[in-house]
Amino acid sequence: MISKPDIQALIERKPVHDSPVLSVYLDLDQSKSSNLNRGFETALKDLLRALESKLDEQQRMNFFADASRVRQYVSSLKPAGKSLVVFCDGSENFLWACQINAPVRNQAHWSDRPYVLHLLNILDDYERYGVALVDKAQARIFTIFMGEIEEEQDAWAHASVRHVKTTGTDHLLSERRFQRRADTHAHWHLKRVAEMLDAIVDRYGLDRLILSGSPEATGELQSLLSKRVRSRVVERVALPVNASAHEVLQETLRVERRIEREFESRLVEELISSDGHQPVALGLERTILALCEERIWRLVYAAGFDPKGGCCKNCDMLSAEAESRCDYCGGAVQPIGDLMEQIAERVLEQDGKVEQVRGNAAALLQSVGSIGAFLRF
Repeated sequence: MISKPDIQALIERKPVHDSPVLSVYLDLDQSKSSNLNRGFETALKDLLRALESKLDEQQRMNFFADASRVRQYVSSLKPAGKSLVVFCDGSENFLWACQINAPVRNQAHWSDRPYVLHLLNILDDYERYGVALVDKAQARIFTIFMGEIEEEQDAWAHASVRHVKTTGTDHLLSERRFQRRADTHAHWHLKRVAEMLDAIVDRYGLDRLILSGSPEATGELQSLLSKRVRSRVVERVALPVNASAHEVLQETLRVERRIEREFESRLVEELISSDGHQPVALGLERTILALCEERIWRLVYAAGFDPKGGCCKNCDMLSAEAESRCDYCGGAVQPIGDLMEQIAERVLEQDGKVEQVRGNAAALLQSVGSIGAFLRF
């Protein structure tokens, strides 16, 4: 599976003079008739042909080597996911490829750096989260990422305790004794599950956790979680403990999508209505200024936002103006075609966070320029 450290390594890859990187996002989804019988190879050829037509003769010589290597790689590919992401620089013997279970729009880019913005957006929409499916005797723990579900481990109670009917005058007393013993073992079991969730949150860096199962079990489990893990619980869902992995995936994906959209709306509302206690920047020009001053803690931008701007040829500072003089060194600012990607990459390089918003949140953010940021100071 792809991870944020993988993306970070791609971002940190230094550009090589006169050796651009070919970036390809290719739809492989075999449920689509257009991709059957290796139709995705035809789509790739069309993408590369369209990109090549925009290059001059010198650029085409370098491009041909990268394009040939990507075509060769795809020709032997066995589709296992919905999409393929490839970054290739033949002159540096660099090829990075990964199939993912998230949909993409077919696109190809040829630029100094790997085009990772689309990959960042996918990671943002498909964050890894945990699911604990529990009752008083059994627990199943899952992690879900990019539409894939993985069962981590089973957690059974230490002892099987059942109700026993007795005869004689001590019948009621015996029943109560067995019930207390059953409650005790159930408590131990759920406490053990809470400890395992603590470890799994650390292992995967989970920000969100869904508890599912019987209301009694999920309620007690939530009370047993450590404070930091409890703060990550976003929903409790009723599901039978023997539910199939597919059922768990479908139900929790529905919950996660709703929660993500709600989070995005709250985030944009907080950004726009900031009362001064949390410094913010709104609009492209102010956001780029904060970026140049390394003040951005969390960048927020609307899906589809594709601003025009430039980069100083002398000091490499970004600008909201495509052609102007650099505010920092006075050098010439030249137009660039990937301003949004460069903004996002530089925020990550400065240990900031990047959040793309959709739907109602995107519409609200468009009213203040489609981009903004929460600042460190």
